[in-house]
Amino acid sequence: MSKVIFTGYTARVDGLDSLMKWAKEADTKLKKALQVGIKDAMTPVLEKARANARYIQDDGTYAESLSVASRKGGSQYVLKSTDVAAGVKEFAKPGAMRLVGKSSKSSTQRARFRAGMALAPGIRAVKVGVPHRANPPRVMIPAVDGETFEVVDRVNKRIDEVLRGAENG
Repeated sequence: MSKVIFTGYTARVDGLDSLMKWAKEADTKLKKALQVGIKDAMTPVLEKARANARYIQDDGTYAESLSVASRKGGSQYVLKSTDVAAGVKEFAKPGAMRLVGKSSKSSTQRARFRAGMALAPGIRAVKVGVPHRANPPRVMIPAVDGETFEVVDRVNKRIDEVLRGAENG
């Protein structure tokens, strides 16, 4: 029986890396079938994250930008977003500010801003559009936390199905 560990947005299945190496050596089609099955097992997390993202009052880009990707030869699966404002939508607190303008030392300007000091000429702070419906984290981490046990069951079933299918022919 496999053990799924969620770290951040990453689901890592213990022993899956060695299983994938074995499947690659045995038959590349078997490895591909395992990858497709496990990625399919992650759909509850993706559906929950998309549902959570729809509560954020944006133009729908955040929900549509969410996807599941595999890493490290199929031994890790990551919930990711291609939305450029995903970090803000997920984690920023109401009243968050960002610095705009050109500066070669942006880290210095951030430190000056936090300390309440004057910013360099051409640098200014603007409010970030932060969702007000929920506290951070809003979308990805609650989705992973809420669907952990279902994903574990689905991963175990998919691995069993693929290996039994390979065993039978």
